Amino acid sequence: MKAFSVVMLAAVPFCFTSSVLANDVSTALQQSKVSANFRYRLEHVEQDNALDDAIASTLRSRLTVTTGKAYGFSALVQLDNVSLLANDNYNSTYNGKTGYSVVADPKGTDINQALLSYQTEQGTSFSAGRQLVNHGNQRFLGGVGWRQNEQTLDGYRLQHSFAEKVNLELGHYYNVNRIFGPKGAAADQHGNFNTLSAQWQANAEHKFMVFGYDFEFDNWAARSSRTLGLDYQGKVAALPQLSWHLAVAQQDDAHNATQDFSHNYHRISLNWAFSGVTLQVGQERLAGDGQSAFQTPLATLHAFSGFADMFLNTPNGGLRDNWLKLNTKFKDVGLMLSYHQFDSDTSSVSYGDEWNTVASYNLNAQLSGMLKLARYNADTLGVDTTKVWLMLSYQL
Repeated sequence: MKAFSVVMLAAVPFCFTSSVLANDVSTALQQSKVSANFRYRLEHVEQDNALDDAIASTLRSRLTVTTGKAYGFSALVQLDNVSLLANDNYNSTYNGKTGYSVVADPKGTDINQALLSYQTEQGTSFSAGRQLVNHGNQRFLGGVGWRQNEQTLDGYRLQHSFAEKVNLELGHYYNVNRIFGPKGAAADQHGNFNTLSAQWQANAEHKFMVFGYDFEFDNWAARSSRTLGLDYQGKVAALPQLSWHLAVAQQDDAHNATQDFSHNYHRISLNWAFSGVTLQVGQERLAGDGQSAFQTPLATLHAFSGFADMFLNTPNGGLRDNWLKLNTKFKDVGLMLSYHQFDSDTSSVSYGDEWNTVASYNLNAQLSGMLKLARYNADTLGVDTTKVWLMLSYQL
């Protein structure tokens, strides 16, 4: 009888712990969320060359499952499917239709994200698995959200917040799931990719970010590099209509790089808001010496240097992009118009210029639409190119 009592007493903490664990897991499941997103896009590309005009009619269907937290743990799984509607008269980079202009939206089904996260009450979080990583304005590291198949990273990420003003992030990744997937030789880039970012919100007017990227590509040695930089966004209370963005960086060859190089980068932009209109003027420079140039292979490149995507790879002569952009609203329609002048960083060669325009409208909280146009006029780089997009997004 005494032995039985001892066993029962020993079992009490275990039963209590099991009960608490079961309750926490049950609560986490109850707090879990399931969402769906559908994005249809019609893209037309016309180029002044021998390629046939491209027309891509694609639908991306996305299902996302996010669990609640149990003992600080949570999980996220996101499944994407890109389907063709009507026709595939375009070069998806995988379908073999090389006689058409490129629209980098291959069809297929893929796990876009699948990760396990742990978060402490002290502001530290750790995540492991396939995840979307966006740094700053995504000039150096981003998810390329414009394309139907997003860019995600396989690996580990550690984040910590200090007094809600400083955020530190360290990442180590071993594979890049590129927009050209999910199948084919270009779908992945293996290697060792180490990232660092530290953000400091000094006050409501001034925000700083220090960043570092150490990229070692297994099969793309020309892009192996080490980049260090500083990003600053600011404004002053006395002139609330004026704000600015400054960024500088230096990139050097590293690891198995095929060339020796050292290149600089800068971005300067000023924004002036008045009477419902925001005017932006800016310059971005990616240095080049004729043999190599500053590259950002894991950036959200569509957001920079014009929507026509003529500068996904920086020319060896470098790039200077001078632009003027205007944002406004007409009733409930968002409007954007921009002009870019592209020149080399060396020898003052004019590559070309480009006009971009966007009109966007939210029909309701779930459905939104966008019409987008890019017109690139070539001087010495590429060919005259016109791209038109019609996009509808629906969120469940």
